[in-house]
Amino acid sequence: MKIAMLILAAGFSQRMGVLKPLLPVGDASALCRAVGLGVREKIHMISVVTGHRHQEVEAALYDCRAKNIRHIYNGKYAEGMFSSVKAGVHSLPGDIDGFFLLPADHCAVSPDTLEKLIAAFILSEGKSVIYPVYKGARGHPPLIPYCYAEGVKSYDGGDGMKGYLSAYPCAEVEIDDPGILIDMDTPEDYATLLRYLGYPTYPDEFGCYKLLEKYGTPEHVIRHSKQVGELALRMADLLSRQGVTINRPLLYSACLLHDMARLEPDHENAGADRLLTEGYPDTARLVRHHMDLPDEIKTAPDAGAPESWELLLLYLADKLTRDGRIVHPDDTLALLRSRFADDPEALARAEERMARAKAVLSLLERQYQISYGDLTAGPA
Repeated sequence: MKIAMLILAAGFSQRMGVLKPLLPVGDASALCRAVGLGVREKIHMISVVTGHRHQEVEAALYDCRAKNIRHIYNGKYAEGMFSSVKAGVHSLPGDIDGFFLLPADHCAVSPDTLEKLIAAFILSEGKSVIYPVYKGARGHPPLIPYCYAEGVKSYDGGDGMKGYLSAYPCAEVEIDDPGILIDMDTPEDYATLLRYLGYPTYPDEFGCYKLLEKYGTPEHVIRHSKQVGELALRMADLLSRQGVTINRPLLYSACLLHDMARLEPDHENAGADRLLTEGYPDTARLVRHHMDLPDEIKTAPDAGAPESWELLLLYLADKLTRDGRIVHPDDTLALLRSRFADDPEALARAEERMARAKAVLSLLERQYQISYGDLTAGPA
């Protein structure tokens, strides 16, 4: 039987914030890993549907080194994923028996899974949609008989491809492959996928300095970042003595890199996006929120354990470190009130940030008996 693979790589990647198909997963991009599945299983043809920033995605296909690959541009990609399915089906040759449908970010699928799905497809004589299932949940990629594809072009799109395929016979194959359920819609998903595959989600100290060099971070910013890191690690040590678990390498990487894009507008988001494109989603998450804590992070003195100690310690250490010294939020706020006397909006933001820093200090003191004085014992 001739089997094709249809890879969808046309979306906006809105929840990720950067272009998902080109994100690194180990030594290859997510897109090339997806293409590699088809190459390893000797798929007859691989068709990649592009859309948003299609020139970049199409250029990246040359890195995948696959001979049996083509790409097709979906000019209607803004209409959603099903528009890309329709465009992709148009690109498939008429002599195939079936095709896998795989979003590019579902790149953690095992090659063995494709083998088992093809075997089940052959047993069905190519007449059933074959779904991989892990612990009762359907995942990707389904293997779809080509004879059912013609109707896709005229389907109104209700419930997408799932709705369309519901009218056709199917079979489920239980697969011992959690990768069929793992995508990377968000940075958190991306981190989960990398951990599942055994790849790091944050750089080590050497890697941090290489990134600072790569992106031209000024020396005075690097000095500040090192001081923030030293203070954050001191707080982590004090907490660890009381049984609090903190990922120190992750925390230190975020401290070193939190201002890597300091000279750019919206530097926290610029830095986080760079870290995502470098393959470090856990550090990116911390860097994105080092200026303003997300509302869901607990900082009230009577709150329970925080959801992210690493983020709280980065935030507090950054707010306490000023001009190479540890400075109490009240003293910093006095300076900011003078600086922003003619800018009430900027002052309001500064007051909110310092209030949250004081709330973290209060949390440390009331629940863990760690005082501001404990933090100032020694150089920052």
